[in-house]
Amino acid sequence: MNIIGLILYFSFYISFYIKMFVQGSHGIKTIQIGRGHKPKKTGIIEVSLVIMLLITALTQFLTILFDEKLPIIIKHDGVRYFGAILSVAGIIVLIVAMATLGDSWRGGIDYKQKTELITTGIYKYSRNPGFVGFDLFFIGMALLFSNLFNVIFSCMLLVLLHLQILEEEKFLAKAFGKEYSDYQKKTRRYF
Repeated sequence: MNIIGLILYFSFYISFYIKMFVQGSHGIKTIQIGRGHKPKKTGIIEVSLVIMLLITALTQFLTILFDEKLPIIIKHDGVRYFGAILSVAGIIVLIVAMATLGDSWRGGIDYKQKTELITTGIYKYSRNPGFVGFDLFFIGMALLFSNLFNVIFSCMLLVLLHLQILEEEKFLAKAFGKEYSDYQKKTRRYF
């Protein structure tokens, strides 16, 4: 399971960093979390999200490395393999979402750089497929390596990801007006 976990872990995080690198070569600052003048609530959610993401990523890595030494809550192989499948699905959904958004992809709310509202491709079926990818990955890793810390931090991260979605939806409603409200009526938040 450790090799599978490492492959999933690096595939997920490297895909995100590749997207950042590509956008950076186009002069686009992908990471907007905690940057710029934002409402206080938005800033707190974004900074909390980054901190919890870093804690969760470190916990996942240590959990993978020391899997045999940590008490696992769910030891059933079927559940662990299901977790691996969810993680793979999450990586695929995230990569497709990033590719579909192209240069409009951002990590956090970006008040300065104008983007376009994408409602096609995977965004026809979910308003937040990137977040769905994150959720599937973190749920999958929590099932695959279900020590108490990994499960707790993953759950906390899922809550923060949802709060971030709510903040982004407020921003998108202001930025795109009727176009976004029509999109909300046709397409669900997650699935």
